[in-house]
Amino acid sequence: MPGLGHGGHDSVMLIAAAVLVIGGAIFIAISFRTRPARSGPAAFDVPKTGGSSPSVRRSLVQIMAGLSAGAAVIHLVAAPHHYGEIGDLAAGFLVAAAFQAGWTVACLSGPSGPSRRVMAIGVVGNLAIVLAWLYTRTIGLPIGPFAGSAEPVGFPDGASVVFELLLVVALVIRWRDLDLVVSRRAFARTAASIAVVPFVSLVIVLTSLATVAVASGLDHGAPSGVVSSGHASIH
Repeated sequence: MPGLGHGGHDSVMLIAAAVLVIGGAIFIAISFRTRPARSGPAAFDVPKTGGSSPSVRRSLVQIMAGLSAGAAVIHLVAAPHHYGEIGDLAAGFLVAAAFQAGWTVACLSGPSGPSRRVMAIGVVGNLAIVLAWLYTRTIGLPIGPFAGSAEPVGFPDGASVVFELLLVVALVIRWRDLDLVVSRRAFARTAASIAVVPFVSLVIVLTSLATVAVASGLDHGAPSGVVSSGHASIH
């Protein structure tokens, strides 16, 4: 990667490896926390009481938690770099990371996923983060050294926004019990159980690439040491 010496490459690889290890641990924890209480075929039957299939809902919970955790890691990794650019305004990264990490834990706290209160907080919080990102990409920060200068979209913030928007969509699906509709088809139940592994794995890979981009100074579309047309923003 441009602008990096041997030591820089080593640091980038260490960061990427750390994210992969942490992401793998999170995925294992998610799988353990949301595993069905019973084993065997009966554990995946659609309940006659009207609830959705445990396999479909469990997969949706795993995906939501993975998306939230991925966005939290990107914000956390980006915070130190942006403190050097916009000072205390970069605290927004830490606030977003803390919120998304805390929400991930809350998402896994219930036997069937997040409660309605937790889901509402997730929708409002993530939409607020996305709107803040959109504001800085079209108008720019209202205060600070780069006030009024719109920030270009980079890979890390782009990945984070995609995670957040997908999470909001998943929360709407869960809120409206649309997973119940899906769970009525046996094929959909099987597909949901299988799809969660590649989906969460993709989130981990994209999160790793985003952290590499931040460490390489490519989060604004330019190598480290090269001044881009935009500046840091709170996302």
